[in-house]
Amino acid sequence: MQYSYNDYFNLAAGRYHTAIGFYNTAYHHSTWFQTTTGRPLLFQFEDSGGILPIHNVGLSASGRIPSGALGLHYVAEIGNGRASRSPLTDEPVQNVVDENNGKAFNLALFARPDAVRGLQIGFSGYHDKLMPLGLPRVDETILAAHAVYLVPKFEWLNEVVLVRHSPEGTSQVFNTPGFYTQIAKRFGSYQPYFRYQYINASDREPIFPDVGRMEGPSVGVRYDASESVAFKLQYDYNIARHFSANNALSLQLGFTF
Repeated sequence: MQYSYNDYFNLAAGRYHTAIGFYNTAYHHSTWFQTTTGRPLLFQFEDSGGILPIHNVGLSASGRIPSGALGLHYVAEIGNGRASRSPLTDEPVQNVVDENNGKAFNLALFARPDAVRGLQIGFSGYHDKLMPLGLPRVDETILAAHAVYLVPKFEWLNEVVLVRHSPEGTSQVFNTPGFYTQIAKRFGSYQPYFRYQYINASDREPIFPDVGRMEGPSVGVRYDASESVAFKLQYDYNIARHFSANNALSLQLGFTF
């Protein structure tokens, strides 16, 4: 449910994509809209092993901030947050109940300056309390920043995220940094692209000890056969801690109607 008062205040209630960074609200579930065959590792969905609360259920307010040519926008969200990752968690997104007494909240601010059409720069801060099975409650803070440039024939996406977990009653702090950069250039119906991504989580991380360190490049090409049909060919080389490097080749057909 959504209510739009004017350009400066919009209110929505229900399930939404959390405004952490850029990619999560710019690209939803349809692969046709994405240049690549899939989402960056940082923004994988929760049920696919992603480390971020991609979805949330609650209230979201958004709109423009009077700022002239700077083009400032804001997003303020409050919701149930995610369930702590455990073998017993069937649905990470808490649709009906919240496992703790507090709510998750996220604040985001970004600028779309008139002087550089296609440029967006912003940052966000997210906070929640997690209750992993058999462990103390964990304080979670997620800081994200992005700088993207999107025009019809060129794109350059850059995002960096820091996930901070601090178990209550201890002095331990676990920081998980991650980033990706993606660049693409269109030549007629063809759009070659390159992406490099990186995540580094401690093996003692209380919420996702299975993630570890993952990084590697992806290179591919997208071919738009028409305004509604696209073919993509992508090669990925992934390096992971405790595992051998692996190669992957994927072919995807995307369409819209």
